[in-house]
Amino acid sequence: MKRNRAAVVFAKEFREIFRDRRTVIGVIVSPLVITPLLFLVLGAFIMNESRKMRTESMTVGVVNSDKAPKLMRAVGSIRNVTLQPVARDKAEKLIRTRKIRAAMVIPPDADALLAAHRTVRVGLMLDAGNEKSNAAAGRLREALMVASKGLIMARLAEMKLPKGFATPLDISESPIKTGSSRGTMIIAGLLPYMLALACFSSGIYAANDTVAGEKERGTLETLLVSPASRRELVIGKFCAVAAVCCVGSVLSVVGMSIPFFSGLKAFDWIARGGMHLSLAGIGVTLLMQIPLAVLFAGLLLTVSTFARNQKEAQTYLGPMMIAILIPAMMSMFTGTEAPKAMAAIPILNASLIIKQALTASVDPGFVVLALAASIVYAGLAVAICARMFERESVLLRT
Repeated sequence: MKRNRAAVVFAKEFREIFRDRRTVIGVIVSPLVITPLLFLVLGAFIMNESRKMRTESMTVGVVNSDKAPKLMRAVGSIRNVTLQPVARDKAEKLIRTRKIRAAMVIPPDADALLAAHRTVRVGLMLDAGNEKSNAAAGRLREALMVASKGLIMARLAEMKLPKGFATPLDISESPIKTGSSRGTMIIAGLLPYMLALACFSSGIYAANDTVAGEKERGTLETLLVSPASRRELVIGKFCAVAAVCCVGSVLSVVGMSIPFFSGLKAFDWIARGGMHLSLAGIGVTLLMQIPLAVLFAGLLLTVSTFARNQKEAQTYLGPMMIAILIPAMMSMFTGTEAPKAMAAIPILNASLIIKQALTASVDPGFVVLALAASIVYAGLAVAICARMFERESVLLRT
């Protein structure tokens, strides 16, 4: 019976944690319902914005259009773009005031340069911080590329040269079958960050309520005089918080997998974007959530033990959340072939392994080092929490 006291504490805490509606919503409802809905809304928004950018009519300025009729004929009409002659000194102001979205600056001697078979340097003016200005400049760039190819073909015909004369190299890309797509790379960058955040947030309410909450309610003293030892109490509470983090992590993975495997038409944009998840990648992702859950449970329970009440615990969680987000965000900008030293950085190491699994580039040495480091960090977090739990000055202060 003595050996089962920690299990009794675990069962009691785990049951009480899920009586809290906040935990049910945050750990179960949010990942399984809200996450797929977010993907649905995100897909609809992306498709709508993409369609709008392709079909929206835009006005762009052209400097010296009257002095380059030959070039203007080569450019021709651009779909959903109105070309408006403007003066060079007014173009920037018109772009800034959104009267035009971008401007094409043609040199005054453009036609003479074309006739001499020389290069015409055409400039594009745009507001780099404005999406529509960038889109307008992109349309101009595409039209100029098409015009450039047409002029090259005309020059080759005039000089009686074959069409392949101007294209000595024809480059094509052939992604390997076992490799990952560009869309998968995007998912691999975002998913570890989102899962680390989901794992941490899943245990916040549970950890705050299990110690700081009991201090507020005055029930912790009753628990301390029970037959269970301090070590058994902290192990039971820690396991309960870690289990909640694990449940939240697993359900987050399930919720994020629904759009990829549901087959619903609403999620077709994911496949069209070249994004996919493999079952092996999902398996490794679930495995790596365990050390993250243990580490976060130790940190959250330590904060809850140190705090006088739940409000104070919430105050401490602000800086801790930033500390969690920094390494998680670092994984978004770190390649999968990371140096072995990064395996020692908590949170980042687990995020990088998830990223490697999703892109089918797992490094076994990195995985072993990262798992060892995660176990050490999780053990330290639990040891610190257990040490604090044995101090009356910390437990009984209100």
